[in-house]
Amino acid sequence: MIKTIIFDLGGVLYRINHERTREALAALAVTPEAVLLKLEAQADVFSNYESGKLTSAEFRDSLRTSYGMTASDEHTDHAWNDMLGCIFPYSIDLIQSLNNRYKLYILSNINDIHFKAIEQECAALFGAFDECFFSYIIGMRKPNTDIYRHVLQATNSTPETTLFIDDAPQNILAPQLLGIATYHVTPEHPLTTERLHAVLG
Repeated sequence: MIKTIIFDLGGVLYRINHERTREALAALAVTPEAVLLKLEAQADVFSNYESGKLTSAEFRDSLRTSYGMTASDEHTDHAWNDMLGCIFPYSIDLIQSLNNRYKLYILSNINDIHFKAIEQECAALFGAFDECFFSYIIGMRKPNTDIYRHVLQATNSTPETTLFIDDAPQNILAPQLLGIATYHVTPEHPLTTERLHAVLG
């Protein structure tokens, strides 16, 4: 029986579009065609920033160096945040339909600049959860299995009573190896209240 549900944020509860940031950063580069950012592949600079190993200032400087950018901090942040969309319309109602029966948590690969950009918008959403785990704060990121173990231990949850929901295939495989049930959000299998309640039984 599922007692704990752990949700990813971006792509599950919050709309994101990585291509918008790729295009925005390319527009700031001296040679836009050289900016072949594949954010989904998670180059080291992005992984390190999400893991809290780089400060925001170090991250901006790394972008400037790597992509020949001379943009100000403000313009760099604006381009980096261009992927951010909005909370999916169903998100808060979905969480509220669950919070009397399950322990609910967010586990998100996120960084300081993005968090500050959405913190106010997502205040009600975050407040609907028992706790939120953000990679840049806890110093780990998905799909490293350590981060899933960390959340299980911190929430006093067990793999066999936990459901993890994410849209990235690599982030689904790791918790499965630990014995955690998973829900892979895809365009063919979007997250809806009806679908989730069917999984939960």
